Amino acid sequence: MKPLKFLGVLLLLAAAVFLARNQGLLFGEDPLALSVDLNQFSSSMGEAEVQQILPALELKCADTKPGFSLGSRVCYANLNSFHGIEAKQIAFFFKGTKLASFKIDIPWQSHPRMLDKLHEDYGAPAHEQKELHGGVRLMSWRIKGGILSYNLIEDREVSEWNSLFWTDHKEPAAKAMMRAR
Repeated sequence: MKPLKFLGVLLLLAAAVFLARNQGLLFGEDPLALSVDLNQFSSSMGEAEVQQILPALELKCADTKPGFSLGSRVCYANLNSFHGIEAKQIAFFFKGTKLASFKIDIPWQSHPRMLDKLHEDYGAPAHEQKELHGGVRLMSWRIKGGILSYNLIEDREVSEWNSLFWTDHKEPAAKAMMRAR
């Protein structure tokens, strides 16, 4: 085979592999772009129910180290976006077999857009710290299945990331978040 023909066949093969692996990105079905109603989640859910709500995400699950306070098991996936806003990762934490909490990591530059989205979807926060504490203000909303908290970081030097955090109403962390001032 002549070198030019070989190179052409190799390029076609590479293009075919790229298209097969990235067709969702090319045709608008990005599995890493998450849009989901957070009211769907509850502490009665197990891993299977969470994965059923998010079939496009390939959640990876593992046991956590003993003493990890968020749960005995974690399921996680990388994200490109959450409701069209840049996001990094989602992680679900289970205590026993039931969902205890989850978080979605948001990069610093997307904090204001995420805050606008939370106000649009859930209204004014039920609780909000009026003053910064270590460069962070915590806001919390009561939603159907739990407490949704957002740690708005107003100083990039404090952290490049923040988290949208859902926790079951009964978790001690949820009670503390709703008292934060």
